[in-house]
Amino acid sequence: MPSREPTPLEVHKALADDTRFRLYRHLGLSGRPVSIRELAARLSLHPNTLRPHLRRLEEAGLVRREVRKGTSVGRPQTLYSAVERERREDRDYRLLAEILAGMASGARARERASGLARDWGEYLAIRGGPKPGTRAASPLAVLQEAMASAGFDPRFRRGSGGRVEVTLRDCPFRDLLDDHRDLVCSVHRGLVEGMLGALKPPLALVEFEPLAERGTCRLVARGRRR
Repeated sequence: MPSREPTPLEVHKALADDTRFRLYRHLGLSGRPVSIRELAARLSLHPNTLRPHLRRLEEAGLVRREVRKGTSVGRPQTLYSAVERERREDRDYRLLAEILAGMASGARARERASGLARDWGEYLAIRGGPKPGTRAASPLAVLQEAMASAGFDPRFRRGSGGRVEVTLRDCPFRDLLDDHRDLVCSVHRGLVEGMLGALKPPLALVEFEPLAERGTCRLVARGRRR
């Protein structure tokens, strides 16, 4: 851990790199200490590639490292976990969101908003893909990154027949649900469809159940039939 509190600029610089951002996001979503071997497998990167990035995140106070001794004879295991930091520079944009949501009333406006959301979903998925000359991440890893960057908290479960069941436990638009539910769900669905369509190979949305439970949405996707 750093001996002093890092500045916001140092934190932003640490997360500006795509690999470090993916590392920090994955550790945050894991909610538990993770070994470098597991991180390498999840992100499709070599452990030696991850070590300097983890060290940089640790210097920025974003990652905590701990060493655990195993029950058997052997080298101790080094585990990493994310450190939640207070975002002092965040702003509350709920008023702006309410104003803009009020402008998107009516079926045609919701359709336009859904289409724009699909474009954004595609952009987020493509942005989370591999850089030229690097090993491609798995489609689900790219999808997880895209959903997390949009503010969702995704959980995946593989089903039969190539089906993928996704539970989204945190809706980034929940503050607008009471007054603008139709618009919110249209944007939500558009984002998901854009992300799924941008994967390689792409997935198709076959079931979408918004707010299946309190604050939780569920969806099912599978490979597109040729």
